[in-house]
Amino acid sequence: MNQNILPQGDYIRQLLVKSNISISNINILLRDKGVFLGHNEKNNSVPLLMKSIISPNDYKELYDTQKSKEERVKYKTSSIKCKLDFDLTDLLGARIDLNALIIDKHTYKPNFKVIGTPSFFFESENIGHFEYTIERENALNDWTNNTTFHKGAITFNKISEEEVQISVQENSTSKETVEVNNIVMSILKERMNSKSIISSSNDIISVKFNHFDNLSRVKFFNSFTGNFHDSLDFTSITDIDLYLDENVVSHKDVKIFLDEIDNLKLSGKGLQNHMLLTDDKYYSKLIFGAIKLRYKVNYAGVKGSVLINLGFQEYVKNKNENSDFEISIDIVLNKEFKNEKNINTIRKKFLEIFEKKKVESYDEFKIV
Repeated sequence: MNQNILPQGDYIRQLLVKSNISISNINILLRDKGVFLGHNEKNNSVPLLMKSIISPNDYKELYDTQKSKEERVKYKTSSIKCKLDFDLTDLLGARIDLNALIIDKHTYKPNFKVIGTPSFFFESENIGHFEYTIERENALNDWTNNTTFHKGAITFNKISEEEVQISVQENSTSKETVEVNNIVMSILKERMNSKSIISSSNDIISVKFNHFDNLSRVKFFNSFTGNFHDSLDFTSITDIDLYLDENVVSHKDVKIFLDEIDNLKLSGKGLQNHMLLTDDKYYSKLIFGAIKLRYKVNYAGVKGSVLINLGFQEYVKNKNENSDFEISIDIVLNKEFKNEKNINTIRKKFLEIFEKKKVESYDEFKIV
């Protein structure tokens, strides 16, 4: 964002019309200015703000609102079975020239680069973190975000119990950070192969879309709708990305309804009670891509709500049946508990809770 320009007119319009600036965001700003509209639509509110003076603080709040929604962190986890024990610092210590590898991968000059020369740092001898920021340019975007910054990270946790394995967590905030994570992982896999720590890619285990059939995939998603931890109280399924398998005949109860539809985007307050989800006789026709679940939260006395996004996002976007399972978490705490420390603590704890539940459900419902 250009800090030297106080936007008005078309400059402010370019930001306000974005889908991640909601009508509610705009109306709150107007109410603060003493403006109340009978019709809460952008067609009414945006022209008013275009003609008014937006203070630097107001504009920063709007800009940060859309930026925070774009920057939602997606988490992908996997496990690596190891043939022998090893020193994690020795494996991760060597420098990786990411920008050179990014350039080598692209036929044309890429529109992003990694800032600086990030490297692994170690929380302990068994936990290593790799954090970085990319700078991305997009000349087609408006002036508010033609240069944007996105964070990514990878965490390696070596576990030495009955057998040696590595738990990997990949964090991404854009498709470019996914690409950088893939580059880092490919380098580390080469190192593990060369040191005979792993023997093949089969030693790397992750939850993928094609590890389930339609029936088991729905059951896998449904397993998250219970109260499987004391600090979480399941409320509802709010959204489902649902597709219909053309190779499966619809159950007679819903045949007329489903046979005219290719896919469904279900939204509601209690989708777990929808007829398609309450009886497994319908499941073989249904292809679940992703769901959103809402829970009430009471963790160590901190109360609020959390919206968990679970799904195979590459299947939703591109029908990629090799898509990995991803998790993202939106936390809304009650006003008296709302601070960055509480949010970070709860996010870290819930990632652990959902990772454990994911592994349990995967072991129960996978068909591969």
